[in-house]
Amino acid sequence: MISRRSSGLVTFKSFRVGAVSKGPSTNFPCAVSASLPLTFQTLKRYYAKEPNNDAPPFPPKEKLTQEKIERNVSPETKRLEKNLSKFWEKVGVEETDHGFEVQLDNKTIKTPLGNPLVLPKSKKTLAHLIAVEWKHLPNLSARSFSLPLTSTASRAIDLTKSHDLNDPDLIVKVGRIDDIKEDLLRYLDTDTLLVFSPALDCDGDLRPAQEKLYRPIIKSMEDYFAKSTGKDNVRLSYLDSDKDGLVGNVQTEETKEVIRLWMSGLNMWQMVALEKATLIAKSFLAGAAIIRANEKALAEEEEGILTIEEIAQAATLETIYQTKRWGEVEDTHDVDKVDVRRNLASASLIAYES
Repeated sequence: MISRRSSGLVTFKSFRVGAVSKGPSTNFPCAVSASLPLTFQTLKRYYAKEPNNDAPPFPPKEKLTQEKIERNVSPETKRLEKNLSKFWEKVGVEETDHGFEVQLDNKTIKTPLGNPLVLPKSKKTLAHLIAVEWKHLPNLSARSFSLPLTSTASRAIDLTKSHDLNDPDLIVKVGRIDDIKEDLLRYLDTDTLLVFSPALDCDGDLRPAQEKLYRPIIKSMEDYFAKSTGKDNVRLSYLDSDKDGLVGNVQTEETKEVIRLWMSGLNMWQMVALEKATLIAKSFLAGAAIIRANEKALAEEEEGILTIEEIAQAATLETIYQTKRWGEVEDTHDVDKVDVRRNLASASLIAYES
């Protein structure tokens, strides 16, 4: 949400909290997920907390409830939500020596940790898109799902500032970057694009579609990781449900080391884009494909670059075939379909540099 501070800055706050699990979800053949929850405890705390640089660090095991969230909301924010009264008239982008500031009535928006929403010089396009996001806010209940670019850019800024300052109190709130990388790496074992359903599932239609769609992506991503790191030992393990059942899929340590090396070359904005796309698609390969498609040095003629629609279809292939067979649940599958594409697109815009 947003509130006006005496300092003249406008504060962006987002406190939508989804269901949180302790790790990446297991992919079962033809299992349709009706929701796409956040998975990192630090992410939940980060988006739930009102910006307050003087506040003590979050207790590591504090149980966050909606009641506690409401107590953290300022009177100005509650008034905005209750009265639905828009208190700003102008949304703009101001170029400064530090980058591009997104402003409401010439006052810079602030992130959940109280940092000014200032984007790097290479993010001019993103800055103007964030301004458009505020201009066309569908309602005055400003939450992360209604402002995906603002919330994701805020996370990139807060992660950058916290680690640049090496402030343990701030790092507790947003998460250590090394821990985030390891958490994301775990998704490679249960990656949606590395799980092949039994041949007879979904009237025998799903497995051929997976073979046709997933195999080229797997091979292309192996080549991409090898080329990006200068290594040649990238072999992605996959789960064949007909042969392996539900034993589980585990990548080799050699492959994991190559992926760690690849992630070490990403900047903070790319890492946040990777995080967002991986969580929404439940696929590390989907997240990596987003980064790959937006690499500035990438040759335009390089094969294997996937569009947002292609990534979304690959990540939701089981759901597509399930709904073809059993029908679509109104206000569930249709909403998820749009939400996946919107979040993948926002991750792509975060990674893009103009």
